[in-house]
Amino acid sequence: MEQPTAEQSFATLLKESVVPLLKEHGFRKQRLTFRRERDRMIDVVNLQRSTGNSYESIRFYVNCGVYSPDFDRIIGKPEHQRPTEVDCQYRRRIENIASGIGPHVTVDAATDIPASADMLRAALTRALAVMGQLHRPEDIARFAESDIDFDVFRYRLATNDKSGANEQYRRARSQFGAEPRWQRLDELFRQASDPHEFAVGAD
Repeated sequence: MEQPTAEQSFATLLKESVVPLLKEHGFRKQRLTFRRERDRMIDVVNLQRSTGNSYESIRFYVNCGVYSPDFDRIIGKPEHQRPTEVDCQYRRRIENIASGIGPHVTVDAATDIPASADMLRAALTRALAVMGQLHRPEDIARFAESDIDFDVFRYRLATNDKSGANEQYRRARSQFGAEPRWQRLDELFRQASDPHEFAVGAD
């Protein structure tokens, strides 16, 4: 019996794991991107194929995101009707929010599809539970991954959370203040502060 190609194994893996699970949870598929809307939030799961794939082997990454149109509206950005993963204000690789899965999944003719499908379903289920904890724009800011996320800084200022904005700035200065790039980062903080007449770093 002829062995399946890597592409066939990849398609079978998705058919037996990602597609039915996400459909069950209300996601709609567009190529390798899946979206669902819930209470003014949009969850996004994207399968990113590696650029180094070949006929014999396919490697892919699972990117997870949560997009809040209200967050963008509050900071003065246009809202996305069909956000991609890169549009999401909350973005994580699946291995950072779900146990039991590595930084990538590799599929070839010899892959144990049922075992890989079980692993993907379990990891996605855990990831969806984490993503489901974000219900409001404030949650986007609360779960910010970096203190040099300037959209989160703008959100805090736009919602009059000046204490939170100041704390974010001080943490960023403590972490990056000794680096050569701090002068540029500091200027970006000040540019974001100017429309709100906020003296960044003030006591």
